[in-house]
Amino acid sequence: MRSTLIAFYFCMVAMPAAAQQTVATPELTRATGAIGAMWRPIDGPITAESITAACAGAEQEMQALDAAMPAELDDASAARVRGLRGLHVVPIAHTPGAAYFFPPLSMPWFNSGLGGFSVISEAEGIIGVRDSQGQDLGFQIGRAGTRPMLRIRRPTNEIITLVGCQPIAPLE
Repeated sequence: MRSTLIAFYFCMVAMPAAAQQTVATPELTRATGAIGAMWRPIDGPITAESITAACAGAEQEMQALDAAMPAELDDASAARVRGLRGLHVVPIAHTPGAAYFFPPLSMPWFNSGLGGFSVISEAEGIIGVRDSQGQDLGFQIGRAGTRPMLRIRRPTNEIITLVGCQPIAPLE
């Protein structure tokens, strides 16, 4: 029974630590490149105009988030960092399956900080994400024309659609 509890704890709570030991498979490497971006929500139907409107000011928001980053990034300080309008996903280069997630203020259900991700179905673009507090979320990566798109299933099962406005390179 004790070994079962320890295994359960490891799977459910220690995801970031587990991500540090994940092997960089080709699928995970491709997912890292796809997920690392500043994503902004789209209002209404997906059109060229709604994508352009969603991405307006994205570069300035990235600069503002970078300027607001604490000098010492640890669990406590990362938990306080939020995007203004966009979800910032910053993969960690030497830690396959790990990334910092900085959701916008409009996503209070998504916990900021170090989390993990894994490929569930590369063919369907489905990525499992665990936020910094161990909450599991479903992501689906796709494209609308030349733009990367992301759908997130909220804990209440609604789907949010976001567009990749700015790529974010993995942290070294």
